[in-house]
Amino acid sequence: MASSDFELLKRFHYLSLVARRAGGSSLVSGPRRKLPGGGTEVTGVRDYAPGDDYRHIDWTWCARRDELLTRTFEGDEDRHVYVLLDCSSSMGLGRPPKFQLARRIAAVLGYAALTNLDRLSVAAFSDGIVAETPPLRHLSRTARLLRFLNQLAPQGTTTDLARTAEGLVRRYQRHGPVVVISDLYDPSGFQRGLNVLRHGGYEPRLVHVHDPREARFDLLGDLELFDVESQIGQRVTVTEKAIQRYAELLGEFHRSVEAYCARHGVRRVRVAGDAPEDHVLLTVLGAKRTAAET
Repeated sequence: MASSDFELLKRFHYLSLVARRAGGSSLVSGPRRKLPGGGTEVTGVRDYAPGDDYRHIDWTWCARRDELLTRTFEGDEDRHVYVLLDCSSSMGLGRPPKFQLARRIAAVLGYAALTNLDRLSVAAFSDGIVAETPPLRHLSRTARLLRFLNQLAPQGTTTDLARTAEGLVRRYQRHGPVVVISDLYDPSGFQRGLNVLRHGGYEPRLVHVHDPREARFDLLGDLELFDVESQIGQRVTVTEKAIQRYAELLGEFHRSVEAYCARHGVRRVRVAGDAPEDHVLLTVLGAKRTAAET
């Protein structure tokens, strides 16, 4: 493990401890379903039956009741947590780039899931899943997670969350929380992808990364605008009225994300790409609450 990774892990450990005292992250937390017949938690006794493990006989109860009784147990179901990291070209925009913060968010949420002894799968996507880890478990796999994330970079393709979600549903049969980290600039609409996850029995949760500078368009006159994802340019004349309309549309987009999450009970955190990193990481871990968290 590189020294930089070691320092990062120490930082994640400290941030996780702070967040745990505050109740933990709603993005990766959740109740585990109890499974009878396994585990280590004793839930009662029953009559001994041929084939039962003799080591489970409760000799104290046997002495009291003069009959063979065996202990029953209950265990927690393994949880599988998924992280979908947007690496489309729009995530490379911003100062600093949105992808820089999004990748760190994926790392710290993955660390939190491994700390909880969950099974973790992380996938990068643009117009579909472009790279993924095998299922990881235990903190010993954190270095592998960091190596995977460090190799990722924004790619020159459009965002297609629906196709990505369909790919995840086909690959993995175990349901669980799916944390989507994205700016949500999906030409077909982010709602389609989240609907695929919801209808497939998964629990979509959202980290919406945005760049505040996107709301401040201050160029006027004849310009050629270029879409970094579709690679299409268009000549336009930008006026004060057009800038005002642009700001209105951007505001409507953010409100549509908030409304969708509220309507369908999707846990959501919105973070600014230029915010102090530790503040953002503590927010997604649950140690800080913001007005954009639901």
